[in-house]
Amino acid sequence: MNAKDEAFRAQVLGGSLWKVLIKVCLPLALYSWISQLFSVLDTLMASGISSEAVSTVVYMVQLQHIVLAVGGGLSVGGGIMIAHAYGRGDGNRIKSINSTVILLCAVLSLLIILVLPFTPTLLRLMGTPEVFVNTGSGYFAITLIGICVQFFNTVYIANERCRGRSRKILVLNLVTVAVKLGITAIAVYIIQGDILSIAFASLVSYLVIFSFALASFIKKDDEFAFSIHCVRLRGLVGELLKLSLPSMVEKIAFAGGKAMVNNMAAGYGTEAVGAAGVSNNMSGLLTGIQSGMEDGGATLTGQLHGSGDTKRTVAFYRRLQLSMIVVGVVGAVLMRILTDPIARLFSLSRGGYDAAFHQMICDIFHYELMGCIMLSFAYSGIAFLLGLGKTKLTLVINVARIFIFRLPVIWYLSNYTSLGYEAVGWTMAISNTSVGMMAIIVCEVVIWKLRKKPLTA
Repeated sequence: MNAKDEAFRAQVLGGSLWKVLIKVCLPLALYSWISQLFSVLDTLMASGISSEAVSTVVYMVQLQHIVLAVGGGLSVGGGIMIAHAYGRGDGNRIKSINSTVILLCAVLSLLIILVLPFTPTLLRLMGTPEVFVNTGSGYFAITLIGICVQFFNTVYIANERCRGRSRKILVLNLVTVAVKLGITAIAVYIIQGDILSIAFASLVSYLVIFSFALASFIKKDDEFAFSIHCVRLRGLVGELLKLSLPSMVEKIAFAGGKAMVNNMAAGYGTEAVGAAGVSNNMSGLLTGIQSGMEDGGATLTGQLHGSGDTKRTVAFYRRLQLSMIVVGVVGAVLMRILTDPIARLFSLSRGGYDAAFHQMICDIFHYELMGCIMLSFAYSGIAFLLGLGKTKLTLVINVARIFIFRLPVIWYLSNYTSLGYEAVGWTMAISNTSVGMMAIIVCEVVIWKLRKKPLTA
């Protein structure tokens, strides 16, 4: 490992935990928040076209997440293994893991490109309502190409995160957002384009980070560079899939569950799907910060796990949990104040101001915001469990979030109450609160077991 990586490793293993947390997690929180802003801007730009365009983009985003979950799962599994190796100072193993993950991402990308001509059929097989198939097939096809690029970007970002280069990640994302904003604004507001313009702008912006990823992967004498000679399919794939498969299933189930919720929300009209998506994006302006902290926290926990220091690993989790709670409380207050003006922005389109859509967004978000604070415990808990390599537990938590705390709830509220579209907001509040409580219990049990038995990387 090079001198800079060794210095950062020493800081993680022996320096102030608060300083390390701030150094790594703060830029990543901003990075994740800006990434969430991507979704918000997509939806906002789509609202400038029509409410139907909003609903189409919202629906397609969940399907995009289902496909992206495969590469994202590989990135999570590889990131955990690399973090453990980083904690031990094993540069050779880092190079082997990274090279193997990159090759697998290339194979996945090739498979996705082969199915591009069959996009409408694929959407129908995924249970997509016909109205969204007609308006969103082209959008989804461009999105699939973007997902192939994102596979490599997620690996690169995970590598930079492991090396403590959070500021670099933040700067890259700022540039990406600027590119995205510029192209989309020109396409939607000047050229008067449709949602294909939004998809194209996203693809171009992804290529910005990809150019840096490619430069990193071909760099000589670097433990994070790609080398075909270091690929270890037989030795590493089994271990990688053991960690990655639960994460893949978790992400696919989570995105698929959201798509199913959207299907149920469609029973209240296509505008209800759009309003639910806007509400979700608004809450994402808060939870996006916590998601970035989760990514950084998981990486740091993994490095501490790799060093074998149980006491320091648990101490870091407590600090991460406290930080998440503060962000959750402050963010919830701010979003409560900003609910009406943000919702109004999404209610403006080429057809004018839609007061009913505005009210629908506010009503759903009112309830969704109730569960945001409890999500602080879910994000910090999942970061802790991922760092330990306990991806099966994170799978259980997130599957429960969708298939126990969310889908049955919205089914019951839709069929046995007169709440109307507000049932979507109530569902989010109940599921987010429940998953936070579940994460607290699971993590405390894990900590109790760790104190009885020392960590082994």
